[in-house]
Amino acid sequence: MNALKRIHTLSTLALAMLLFQTCTDHELESFDIKSTDPSAVSPRETAGEPRKEGERMIVPLAIQLSQPAGKAFQVEIQLNQDTIDQLIAEGKLEDVLPIPNEHLVVPTAVSVPFGADSAVFEIAINVSFLERNYGKQVAFAYRLANPGKGNTLASGGTGGVVTLNTTDILQPDEIRYLSITNGGGSILEVRNRQNYQVQSGGLNVPLGISLAGVPGRAFTVGAKLNPDTLATLIAAGVLPENTIPLEASQLTMDTLRRIGSNISSAPLDVFVQWSVIEQHMDKLLAVPVTLTNPSTHVLDEEKKSVIVLIYPEHVLEVDVTNEGTYSVSRDNGDGAEGGEGSLKLVDNDTQTKFLVGDFRADLWVQLKYAAPTKLGAYTLTSANDAPDRDPKDWELLGSNDGETWTVLDSRTGEIFTERFQTKRYEFNTEESYTHYRLEFGINNGSNLWQLAEWRVIRVP
Repeated sequence: MNALKRIHTLSTLALAMLLFQTCTDHELESFDIKSTDPSAVSPRETAGEPRKEGERMIVPLAIQLSQPAGKAFQVEIQLNQDTIDQLIAEGKLEDVLPIPNEHLVVPTAVSVPFGADSAVFEIAINVSFLERNYGKQVAFAYRLANPGKGNTLASGGTGGVVTLNTTDILQPDEIRYLSITNGGGSILEVRNRQNYQVQSGGLNVPLGISLAGVPGRAFTVGAKLNPDTLATLIAAGVLPENTIPLEASQLTMDTLRRIGSNISSAPLDVFVQWSVIEQHMDKLLAVPVTLTNPSTHVLDEEKKSVIVLIYPEHVLEVDVTNEGTYSVSRDNGDGAEGGEGSLKLVDNDTQTKFLVGDFRADLWVQLKYAAPTKLGAYTLTSANDAPDRDPKDWELLGSNDGETWTVLDSRTGEIFTERFQTKRYEFNTEESYTHYRLEFGINNGSNLWQLAEWRVIRVP
């Protein structure tokens, strides 16, 4: 189907987009042919179907001369959007959306070579405008003006109105929709170590922004909280009655993201401090997020929004190091309570340290709990000096009888790049254990071994 439609009452062409054209001096060179009279210039029916080139839809158009040009010349091309507005007001264009001038690229003139009886020019439309209005008819108008070298405009036809059906020039799978990557169009439950990341100051929910299709030039897209939807969802039973919305002051989220050229995804995170979560342990915390106002492309109406639902009692972690009975395989020469004895490893003070001499990769430290406890992470903090004493290889083991052990986490080649550096290590296990043992292998080469702190974390 021809994608362009003609308004016959205006003697117009069917057209779609344009590329800027330049003219070299030799194209405008004047040729003196004494027998050649001036030509009358008018729009021609069509010069081909629209074609997509990157961020633009190109519409090829043409002009027709009453006779071959005796001299090379130019005809100006001007937008004439007042005509579109008038036709819509008069009811002569129904269900048609005008294309704003800022979404059109029009050459200043079309060049007619010597001897030619026609010439082609192109008008370009911003593809993002067509994407946003997919399913609609759109239109623009142009006019010819000021033909050079004594040529004239033909009477009764000096321009055209171009209408385009976006469904004819765009395929549905070509439309570049923007959506929320994680949970778009749904309720994203944040609980039991799912859909969130634990950070020292709070909880981070990575949502992300995705662009379908082939990416193009850089663009921006906004993100906002949309709490108005919650009351309806609670009334309908979709959300529990004890759900409350978090306000902007209670979380951190970028409200405007810039996405670079040729990139199809970008981060979008929601960060909530632990103090906020601790204040609402008997509630569910909702963060309704909606993408908005993209500078280009189209929002996926089904996946542009998400409700982040945080379960405080199922995300809050607890340091349970000092709830267990602590023991070691060997101690400092001055004993457990010495200045660098084993108790310094679990005193919750990173400025102290546990130091062992004559290290032979034979050291373990252990916590024993009265009831099975589920751990999901632990931290180690490097001591104040001598990096060659830092542990390098180790394994974390779990047991319920102190005899049969299961490897929960294994690390090799670990390096602490700073003194007093705390590093967090996470592991996944469905089991709870009464015994947790950290067995240390080699260090960085010294015959001494040291570590400032070991903390273990219970997870929901």
